Amino acid sequence: MVEPVERYTVDGLLARDAEIRVMRPELGPVAVHWHDFYELGFVIAGTARHVLNGVEQIVEPGSVFLLTPTDFHELVPTSDRPLTCYNVVIDANAAERELDELLPSRTGWPPAAVESFDEAEPDFRRLWDESVAGRPGSPALMAAVLRCIFIELIRRRDPSAAGAEQEPPPGAQAEIRRAVLYVDRHFREPLTLAAVAAQAHLSPNYFSERFRQATGTPFQAYLQQRRLRFARSLLVSTDLGVTEVCHAAGFNSPSYFGRAYRRRYGEAPSAGRAS
Repeated sequence: MVEPVERYTVDGLLARDAEIRVMRPELGPVAVHWHDFYELGFVIAGTARHVLNGVEQIVEPGSVFLLTPTDFHELVPTSDRPLTCYNVVIDANAAERELDELLPSRTGWPPAAVESFDEAEPDFRRLWDESVAGRPGSPALMAAVLRCIFIELIRRRDPSAAGAEQEPPPGAQAEIRRAVLYVDRHFREPLTLAAVAAQAHLSPNYFSERFRQATGTPFQAYLQQRRLRFARSLLVSTDLGVTEVCHAAGFNSPSYFGRAYRRRYGEAPSAGRAS
């Protein structure tokens, strides 16, 4: 797969067998990128324009942002001082275990950015202190503090916020909800019906029937729509070419991507970027 947007990987960021790392950087402009881990940030000082999946937000002291491996974002400081923040790198498997337990029937994380969350500062400070001190039991304590932060974010969740995905229908059973969640997290990767059916522990044929009944959409159509939404966000918020966007969204063929985009949005991908 072509990687037109810079990708930050967890390699080198997490020590062997570690699931969490806490940093406290001073950031200048950070170009549009994505990463294969979950990132949780809490702004300490400075302000910045935060462009997440094509949606612009202002982050300032007290703001929290939570990013998944399917998000792309950019940070542009808007004050004279660098943007200083606690930055928590979380192994994707560890974050998704928490999500599965805390939000078993939903596909979206809490809001990608929360304003005026000052009360979370002591928790982030404790994460930082424990990561620096390295005392006995620090990994377990950090995991517990991080879980508390996630719970607080979930309580503030707004399904209409940027980054929030649609939830499966209430009648969808657990295995189908699990499959929808898997698609929404991994749509940029090469996904097959058989692979996603395995996540639901169902045979491909039975899974296909159940998926259509639960979502009202065939599996391949659902996957394509998810990729197209991501591609449209890239087109309107970056200078990437259409071919680059095609591959970044999980499509292999630019011509197929162009046809699918026209069917979905009634215009060519290049027109979507111009608008």
